[in-house]
Amino acid sequence: MHLDSSGVGGVPVPSATSMIKDNAMALMHLQASAASMDESFSPSLVRKAFVSQQPQVFADFVSAAFPTLYFHNRFRAGTDPSFPEYIVRNFGSHPYQDSSVCCLSGVYLAHLTKDPRLLRASRQMYAMALRGVIKALDTDEALSDDMLSTVMMLSVYEMYARTSKDAWARHADGVKRLMLSRGVKAHETGFGRSCYIAFRGFLIATAFFEGKPCFLDEEEWQQFAVKVREEDSQKPGEWSAFVNISELIFMEIAKCPRHLSEARAITLSSPPEEVASLVQRIRGTRSKLIVLIDELTSCIAAHSQRTHGFVYRPSNFVGPVPEVFPETSPSLLLRGANSTVAALDQLLRTIRVDSPENDTNSSSRVEEIPSPTPSADFGSQSSSSSGSSPQTISTVHETPQTFSLPFRIVSEIGRGPSKTSDKTDPRAVTWLDRIASSMGMLGTEIVYELRDEDDPSGKGKDAVTAVIEEIED
Repeated sequence: MHLDSSGVGGVPVPSATSMIKDNAMALMHLQASAASMDESFSPSLVRKAFVSQQPQVFADFVSAAFPTLYFHNRFRAGTDPSFPEYIVRNFGSHPYQDSSVCCLSGVYLAHLTKDPRLLRASRQMYAMALRGVIKALDTDEALSDDMLSTVMMLSVYEMYARTSKDAWARHADGVKRLMLSRGVKAHETGFGRSCYIAFRGFLIATAFFEGKPCFLDEEEWQQFAVKVREEDSQKPGEWSAFVNISELIFMEIAKCPRHLSEARAITLSSPPEEVASLVQRIRGTRSKLIVLIDELTSCIAAHSQRTHGFVYRPSNFVGPVPEVFPETSPSLLLRGANSTVAALDQLLRTIRVDSPENDTNSSSRVEEIPSPTPSADFGSQSSSSSGSSPQTISTVHETPQTFSLPFRIVSEIGRGPSKTSDKTDPRAVTWLDRIASSMGMLGTEIVYELRDEDDPSGKGKDAVTAVIEEIED
């Protein structure tokens, strides 16, 4: 099946099916050596005794693992089936989708029971799902809702199972390519829309992980977010009152991977006006988020008062704002927005534009501190928000200079389910819910690093060290 190869902004990209197929085949080869169950053994024991239970187990998994993302966004589906309802109703229609359901349910059951046999079974079903996806990509189902949801579930499976390094990101990249090939219209209604709502936070997290822009900041997808905002805010439901603010926050957060990507690309030869434009856009995103954070905070506080019987005018809040809110989809989004502002503050401190009016004896010059390499890994604890105004590093040079200070992006998504304080901690199941509900931004921050190999001459090391100290202060 031939797919449109036009990418974001008209830049050609490889066929979505070919890229997904290559990734699936590579992962399948890894599974072939990792799975301990013989292929002829799996259908007789696993598919007969295990598969029949999967619809209910999958529904239980979604309820347990995504208590806020699912329940607080259920109203968005209206009269259409929600994501888990569609999967359960459709079970038995597509073998590749069934296998993805089984592997995801299996890894969930393995966590609950600590039974290694279930973990092995889930890996075997995962290998079966990969084979099914490779086969179905050569059919008319390649761009179907069922294929999109299957690749989404395989990515979520890898986020839990971690069978190989970054496999979750490779599947998430497949989701991105499918969505681009399908186009916005395929996600405007029905199950396609549920897939968009469920996975967009992971798409932003993946863009940060890969050090690339997120396609959700493109004009066509931003206009789609406006449409979603207008429609979902009018739907009945307790949580629809948050849609107006939450969608605006999502639209701003979606722009941030591009801000970071462009900051990395700055060099001494970068035109000062382009760098100044980037700084202006970063500050614009930050300013909008600050206002939206205040509005969302008031809205959450007012909602909390109403649930306790205190009724005021809609969205109005009276009294002191609590320091900590109960965990809901809006409160997790608030945490993600605060993490975003803190990361933007850090990014603004790495860029400097000197204009002629600031220095009449020299031409415009740029002083910048990005990393020359893609973001390396995620894995820090969440950072607290910073409401302070961005600071400008003041360092005077006789000639324009460019500092290249390596940094990496860290976030909660890299910690994995095994990094909780206790193996029985429910956060080991719900950690992806917190990431998705925060639009992928929970705990995101920039970590600065200075390595000898990045400055072999030793020139500028003292200046860069001084900059690090000033940023950290």
